[in-house]
Amino acid sequence: MVKNKIKELRTACHLSQEQLAEKAQVSVRTIQRLEAGDDASISTLNLVAGALGVEVGDLFPHTDTSQEQEEKIQSADEQLQYQLQARHEEFRTFKHLYNAIFIIVMMAWGALFPLVHSDIYSSLMGVFWIGAWIIMVPLKKWLTIKRVDPKLDRKFPLTASRVDKDKQD
Repeated sequence: MVKNKIKELRTACHLSQEQLAEKAQVSVRTIQRLEAGDDASISTLNLVAGALGVEVGDLFPHTDTSQEQEEKIQSADEQLQYQLQARHEEFRTFKHLYNAIFIIVMMAWGALFPLVHSDIYSSLMGVFWIGAWIIMVPLKKWLTIKRVDPKLDRKFPLTASRVDKDKQD
């Protein structure tokens, strides 16, 4: 039996066991076991802590931690930090690649303006060029939500339930 504050933190966040399980991407039975004081893997503790918006060490009362528990918490924090850092690097790469491709396409599109001798086509190209700049941010958000985040969640599972998973220091 391991004394923890998971139920207290869950109720403070106004979450049911089912809601916490969904946010943490674990089963309801796992939440029930944790709240009953059963031991859990480092990965599970990281997922639950991320879903509650706290660090793994905050799941346990500070006065009751044994040396073994301290080592487990330290290991969990190290694994989480490693995955967060790796995720941030990959996310930063996606952002740079997206921006570079977009700028190259827009510069190429702009370079075509002098080649068009018709006023109608030139105007139409200008409208599309301005429209592309306008949709750049929503397109990047859509790609992040629908494509990049799910891929990174699978690759770095400890970061999946973190609110700060795509934010850099």
